[in-house]
Amino acid sequence: MNTDRLAKVRRGQGGTRAFTLIELLVIFALMAMMLSMMGPAFVKVRDKARELQCLNNTRNLGIAHTIYSGDHDDQLVPHAVWRPPHNGALVPTANMTFWPDLLRTYVGDDRIFVCPCMHCDSGRGIGYGMNLQVTGAFLVQSETYATHRAEIQRPSQTVLFADAAFVTRATMNRPLNEWQEDATRPRGCWTLRTPLDPLWHFAPARLMPRHHGRANSAFVDGHAETLTPAQLGYGLPLRHSENLWDRY
Repeated sequence: MNTDRLAKVRRGQGGTRAFTLIELLVIFALMAMMLSMMGPAFVKVRDKARELQCLNNTRNLGIAHTIYSGDHDDQLVPHAVWRPPHNGALVPTANMTFWPDLLRTYVGDDRIFVCPCMHCDSGRGIGYGMNLQVTGAFLVQSETYATHRAEIQRPSQTVLFADAAFVTRATMNRPLNEWQEDATRPRGCWTLRTPLDPLWHFAPARLMPRHHGRANSAFVDGHAETLTPAQLGYGLPLRHSENLWDRY
């Protein structure tokens, strides 16, 4: 019985038949066409997921900093203090402890410092910089010398942390949308300089709008937003009403 039924199928007498080579080629061609059409949609979904993950990171940085500030008499976390870091520091140096290690216990998860779109080493690099225009100093003697929140006139409109990276020497003098991340720096970037910074060209640690021309930013009041450089007032002079990069 089974032998007869198999014979019928082979002769095309049963209810099913095999695909011809041409039919298989047509099916493969259609599948390839569908995948090529769906590819850009997949990329957009992936990029949006990464942007949201990064936004969540900056939001957590803002919350962690709010808690830190509450524990330190409403002072901002300094960019760096003159004190050797602990073993296993996120930013290993000989004599300075930088803000990621000062906030580390408040963040609770080192992955918060990693932007999923940064080009440095994702295992040990940092993708967010602290705004030196707001902190006022690259290095202070101790936390007691840090900027006080009362010195920030518009906390909800003042960027404290944002997507940042060192910019390559080849692109650092080009328009912002042509800047490229320096992937030769595996530790990434934890400093954010503005054009008036005296080391703007010597140490080009700058805003990096990684997310289709947008950068995620955490503000002094703790909230986070995804904004374009224009919306952030990037390039506007100090004390301009639409400049979100200074404390005034």
